[in-house]
Parts: sequence; structure tokens; C-alpha cells
Amino acid sequence: PSAIDRPTNCISAALLLVVAIAALMQFVGLSMALGAFLAGVLLAESEYRRELETDIEPFKGLLLGLFFIAVGMSIDFGVLIAQPGLMVLLVVGFMVIKLVAIYALAKAMGIPYQERPVFTLLLAQGGEFAFVVFQAAGPNVLPPEVTSLLIGAVALSMLVSPLLLVVLDKWVLPRYSRQAAATTMEEISEQQEPKVLICGFGRYGQIVGRVLWSQGLPVTVLDHDPDSIEALRQFGFRVFYGDATRLDLLRTAGAATARVIVVAVDDVEQSLEIVDLVRENFPQAQILARARNVGHLYQLRDRGVTHIERELFESSLRSARSALEGLGWPAHEARESVMRFRHRNIKLTDDTYPHYKDRAKLIAVAKEGRQQFEDQMAREREERQKRSGVDWGKLEEENRP
Repeated sequence: PSAIDRPTNCISAALLLVVAIAALMQFVGLSMALGAFLAGVLLAESEYRRELETDIEPFKGLLLGLFFIAVGMSIDFGVLIAQPGLMVLLVVGFMVIKLVAIYALAKAMGIPYQERPVFTLLLAQGGEFAFVVFQAAGPNVLPPEVTSLLIGAVALSMLVSPLLLVVLDKWVLPRYSRQAAATTMEEISEQQEPKVLICGFGRYGQIVGRVLWSQGLPVTVLDHDPDSIEALRQFGFRVFYGDATRLDLLRTAGAATARVIVVAVDDVEQSLEIVDLVRENFPQAQILARARNVGHLYQLRDRGVTHIERELFESSLRSARSALEGLGWPAHEARESVMRFRHRNIKLTDDTYPHYKDRAKLIAVAKEGRQQFEDQMAREREERQKRSGVDWGKLEEENRP
């Protein structure tokens, strides 16, 4: 068959299998819905499941809609209206039992305290499989009135769950998070007197802190991410929970006596806010700041910070050096080339700093500096080639994949 016919044949065969099994279930006295479900399970385990998923994707929304329409049409709303109290009792009782059971499982599985409410509520509603089971039971197992009540209870639980999630998000989770932080995070209860205060203990702050601790220096660490703090404490780090943009917390952490304050938070705005607080209230402390990018570096310089480290700059240079060595460059020449680039890049950053608020001037200065550096590198390549007799440009071409 042609490429156009293959998807059609695949869909036709799948639908034929579904209809055949559904008809067989009805023939033996069971529900056609159960037969369709069993056919779906069978197809999902076949070697053609990926192709079937792709072919049926355009019709998935339509088929799901038809499924729920069929479920809704099977409900006897007269029974529900006649017994509203029983219906409410069924929905509440059903969801409460599931909430208690799922919360206990979440606790046993070690799901973090602050994540349990959402996890529990998302799974507390009834599932679509309940519709299949109740319809498959048939009148010989469950009377039609009972089936309508049970299907209605499951449908109402699915309807109520999004509303409960809104309530959970607006009123419950904020209090729950504060309670979780208060009960699980170690807060600063006594005045600290460190020589170094580190604000932010992610991948950058951890390296700084570990080096200082290895020298036996007293260090106080603040971080506002409960999950990160919990993980760090498992490795033996003593980290205090708190927002370093709060002046009272900085005072308690010992910013007034610290000789060095390391600003290592990820967020640029928080970093600048901490720097402003420190410069205004703790002028005795030397600020060491982490810059996320060049723009952040310029903003830190505007605030008088002189000790700034671009977080990926040095590691990127080391990778560039390794790349040159991998292309066959002698180690000392690769190192010299990278160091020249480093010095030139730092100089270019210094040259563009006065113009960073004037975008047109900034671009012009940056282009001019980059062109000068490329011309200088070209001259050095020619001189190196003459000295060594090796055509490095040709060697680089040969090493390209």
C-alpha cells in the first residue's frame, strides 16, 4: 500500500478491533464500555502503539468529548435531584476518604511537607475509569439508581476539584508554606558574629563557603529556598533560612560585624537590593558580588562594588583552552592565547562600562574593541606559524568533525 493508505489501514484495523471486542462484551452480557477499555489496553501494549498515537491524535479531543457526553447521558438526573443530601454525602465522604489515604501515602513516600497538599488534592477526585467500571457492572450487579448516584458522585468530585485547587492556592498554601518553613527551617534565634556572611548558598555560594570553612573561619550562611536548605543539611552544612533582603535579618546574621559579605543570590534584583542595604547600613563590610551577566556587572559597579566575579567567565575560558589543546595546540600557547583573550575582554568591559546606558555608543565601542582584538590575534597567528612552521589554520580545519 501507498504511504497515504498505511495510516488509514492502521486506524481502520484499530477501530475494527475496538468495535469487535465491545460487541463481544455485549454478547456475553457485559458492558460495551468495558470492551472498548480492554481493546484500548490491548492496543496500548502492541508494537504499533506509537503509530496509533500519532494517527489518532487529531481525533483525540473529539473522542474524549464523546466519551464524557455518553457518560453524562447515562446519568439519571431525576435520581440526583430527588436525593441531593445523599449525593452531597457521597461526594464528601468519597473525597475525604481518598484525601486521608493519599496524604498518609504521601507522608510514607517521603514527599516534602510543603508539596503534600497539592499532591493529595490532585488525586482526591474520582477518575475516568470509575465510569467504565460502573457502566460495566450493568443492572445485574448495580441497580440503575445506584449507578446514577455513583457516576454523579464521581463527576461532581471532578467538577469540584479545580475550585478546591483555587482555594488551596489562595488561602491554604501560603499559610502552609509559612508553617512548613517555621517548623522545618532553623531560624537565627541568637545574634551571630561571623567574619564572613554569605547571602545565597547555591552552586556559587557553596564553593565560597566550603573554602572558608576548610580554613576554620566563622561563616554565617543565609538562603531562602527550603528545599535547597534541606538538601544541604543532609550533607552537613549549617545554613539558616531567611530572606537576605530583610534588614533585620541581616543584622541578626551579623552583618554589622562581618568583614566580608558575599552576595551570591541568583536573582539580579535581589542581589542589587542586598547590595544597597549593605552599603547603606554596614559600610565596614567589603562586598564580594556574583554577576549573572555583564549588565548585572555594570549595575553593581554603579553601586560602588569593586570585587565582582562573572559566574561563568573563568570556567568558559578553561573550556576554550581545553578546546584549543584538543585541536593540537601546545599547552603553553593555548594558555597564552586564552589569557590574552581574558585580559582583552576585561579591558573591553571596562571600556564599554561608561556607555552601557547608551545602546548605540555601547555597540560601537564593543564592535571596535572586538575588531582590534581579532586583528591582533590574526597577526599573532601569522607570527606563530612562521616560528613553528605549522599551519594552525589547516590543522584546525582537519580536526573539525
